[in-house]
Amino acid sequence: MWNATKSLHLSSICTKLLIVTVFVFAAFLPKLLETYIEVSPAYSQITQLSPLMAILYLCCLPALIALFSLDRLLGNIKKDRVFVEINVRYLRIISWCCFAVAALLVCAVIYYPVFIAVGIVAAFFGLILRVVKNVIEQAVIIKTENDYTI
Repeated sequence: MWNATKSLHLSSICTKLLIVTVFVFAAFLPKLLETYIEVSPAYSQITQLSPLMAILYLCCLPALIALFSLDRLLGNIKKDRVFVEINVRYLRIISWCCFAVAALLVCAVIYYPVFIAVGIVAAFFGLILRVVKNVIEQAVIIKTENDYTI
């Protein structure tokens, strides 16, 4: 039977797999870009890969920060530490990482126009996370007040 504990465990495994995936992506990025340009006739005119590669490498940093923060958030939830201030901080970090990726991808639109759509999606995720962060932050305040009530 599927339950919350199994779902939390699966989320933790997926987060760790994504961390590994980002490292593998970063390791093979030059070869991936060269291969993509070879098979994509629309982008065969791109001769200078350095700026695009730099933006994609820069995107890896906020992605890893967000994933490590998510892993810690999930660890706290496993320990039944849900409505605590540190989780608000993790959500804030993750949301700002989404906004950072969105900004970087908008800068890369000159190389790959689809990045505008991906950047908008990243910004939308950042906005949703800000709302969730605000809800959790209010829950932390209410929990703290209830803990001090006799």
